[in-house]
Amino acid sequence: NVMKLKPECEKYGMPLMVEPLVMLPNEKHGGYMVDGDIDKIVPLVRQAVELGADIIKADPCDNIEEYHKVIEVASGKPVLTRGGGKAPDREILQRTYDLMQQGAKGIVYGRNVIQHATPDLMTQAFMAIVHDNASVEEAMTILNGELVL
Repeated sequence: NVMKLKPECEKYGMPLMVEPLVMLPNEKHGGYMVDGDIDKIVPLVRQAVELGADIIKADPCDNIEEYHKVIEVASGKPVLTRGGGKAPDREILQRTYDLMQQGAKGIVYGRNVIQHATPDLMTQAFMAIVHDNASVEEAMTILNGELVL
């Protein structure tokens, strides 16, 4: 499918984003849960790039300190990291900071924003990390409403 879409994207001047997912078996974790095994994620990202992806939307790995391997195998293509499961505020902000420090170009988060008690402040905290290289402490200050942007 990627190889069929690539020429169409080029025809219309559209970037092709590929989301290579490694899913856990339903019986292991109850449906639509991501497997964060870096040894499974990296080959799929490489394959997506080789098939023509212009942008990669990839899962975080279990050990965030290894995410640089995903960035490296993407060969200069921008990597946008998926949010994964719902996480406590400080944990998801720290993960986001760590991902950005390793070279991720952005984030694609859902439940950690839309299910948050203050999605507007959480969005601002994420934006500060992604766009302004804010620290986790600075992002927490924004999230707590102590710093207005």
